[in-house]
Amino acid sequence: MKQFQKYSWLVLLALTMVMAGCRSSKKAVQADNETAIGQTADGAAVTTVTSGDDAAVSYVKASKLSTQAMTKVLTNQQAARGIRAKVNVTLESGSRLSASGSLKMKRDEIIQITLTAILGIEVGRLELTPEFLLIQDRMNHQYVKAVWDGVPQLRDAGINFYTFQALFWDELFVPGQSVAPQASDFDTEKRSGDYVMTPILRTTDAATMAVKFLVEASSGLVKQASVVPASTSAGLSIDWTYSDWTSLASTPFPSKMRMTLNSSTGSTVAQFAFSNLRVDESMGDIHTTIDENRYTHVSIYKLFNKLTR
Repeated sequence: MKQFQKYSWLVLLALTMVMAGCRSSKKAVQADNETAIGQTADGAAVTTVTSGDDAAVSYVKASKLSTQAMTKVLTNQQAARGIRAKVNVTLESGSRLSASGSLKMKRDEIIQITLTAILGIEVGRLELTPEFLLIQDRMNHQYVKAVWDGVPQLRDAGINFYTFQALFWDELFVPGQSVAPQASDFDTEKRSGDYVMTPILRTTDAATMAVKFLVEASSGLVKQASVVPASTSAGLSIDWTYSDWTSLASTPFPSKMRMTLNSSTGSTVAQFAFSNLRVDESMGDIHTTIDENRYTHVSIYKLFNKLTR
């Protein structure tokens, strides 16, 4: 049981721990941005406008290739506002461990992953909302709750709820942006049978990570999201891949997702296998309420240290 308790927490924290490592120096991003503005690889035109306070804002007209790619991608975007499924999570990091549970998602509102032990007893919960992230350890009666801006590593990397929402809904995103991206947000290349779409850094305040999406040209399915720090010295990268698409409300949705963290110390893989995927538009309020008389609040940093000892 002790091993399972530790594992359940590792799974719940895997995404947050990985994303917390996606950071690099702002200086590196500024250098990349200065060379990117006005010279996107797919030939998109860039117009820079300087306001009265000397703040430069760049507007990019989408290239033909980016428009073609985005048109394909949008044909696969889920119109559903709520999705639920059963999930099996497998973590590979030296050893292989698995647990089952459930996934519930309400667009622009919440992502909730619940893990259960034998006999369906809930052992842990990960909950992400636009305002905060919540991790509940039901076995040890502890919880973590933090606003996104309260975790410097996430804030500085442009990681927020909308990043995770895009990853779990298999959609494109622009780091640090909460609105749906447009074709003009991407620099696009055609490689064999795929589009490679890269979010364009418009300002020096852009996120400190570089993201690339691999999109199948024929179907418009987003097959992979790769996240690497803007500074090569960070030595950390993430690949989030999708496979085994099934029909959900007549729209393809991946029933398998695989997250691979590569660092100088090796690789960690988290796999999500979904079953009984279904649309749930009538899902009520599923936000978790913590009984502070029974649960102890733990610093997110203290919890990270505890799990990585």
